[in-house]
Amino acid sequence: MTAELKDRAVGMTALVSCQGLARSYGKGANALVAVHSVTCELWPGQQVAITGPSGSGKTTLLHLLAGLDRPTAGRIAWPALDDHPRGHVGVVFQGPSLLPPLNVAENVALPLIIAGIDEAEAKERALTALSAIGLAGLAASLPEQLSGGQAQRVAVARVLAAEPRLIIADEPTAQLDSDLARRVVDLLIEVASRLEAALVVATHDPLVAARLPATWTMSDGALTC
Repeated sequence: MTAELKDRAVGMTALVSCQGLARSYGKGANALVAVHSVTCELWPGQQVAITGPSGSGKTTLLHLLAGLDRPTAGRIAWPALDDHPRGHVGVVFQGPSLLPPLNVAENVALPLIIAGIDEAEAKERALTALSAIGLAGLAASLPEQLSGGQAQRVAVARVLAAEPRLIIADEPTAQLDSDLARRVVDLLIEVASRLEAALVVATHDPLVAARLPATWTMSDGALTC
């Protein structure tokens, strides 16, 4: 955490707090330990890159932080999020995440509707988010009509529309060329700043990691902050 963020964090409550967090798959000698003994905290406004080789546990840790998976040991809590991440965390996944039958605006609005927001309001927020990142012209397009970069930007618009307090992105630039990668990272940083949300980006790319103020490193399931 930077000195400036430490000053801001005085009187704040952590968004996420992990103590001895672990996640393994299977049992006994064949168990695969994906994450072990992770202790960390994420604060409002914090921006972090998580680096490490493939198989080091980055994606598993992100899923735990987002509440998409449960630990097999240790403790994770969301003190500033009413102790549950639902409705407060936006995730940009590594692979394609748009539903093929729905157009761009419908894809952006869908999580809001699932969360119980009125359909008309969800559509309005989706169009506002798309307009904010320069994709209003693609609102009626189907995912198959989008480039890889456009699809990832739509995924970011979906996060913006949901107005989360924590944004998690798993290798969001892995399938993009360097110019598109830079633009997607710019967009993530812009959206996080606009929402005053924390941002966590898992990446293999040192250029992406360098864009964020803090870097955490994973190796064999262990995290170094």
